Amino acid sequence: MLNTNNTSRLRYEVDLMVQHITTELINEFGKSKEEAMRIIIDSHVEDSLIKDKIGFHESPYNWALSILTDQNDYEALEKHFYQ
Repeated sequence: MLNTNNTSRLRYEVDLMVQHITTELINEFGKSKEEAMRIIIDSHVEDSLIKDKIGFHESPYNWALSILTDQNDYEALEKHFYQ
């Protein structure tokens, strides 16, 4: 039987990390909120965090870099690093 308290806590932590990654994508990489959420969903970030909790040790910034790289969004990466 699942401990609902642990499940609720994990859901909270996942949601919090997604919020922080969204903020990084918006502030550091110029994405709109809608676009940031779309690429987070497309990258299966929530599933990755639930399956392997080690992902919580990565910074939201590193998650954003990884997501943009996986999405082949070289334009956003170039703008960020070469401005």
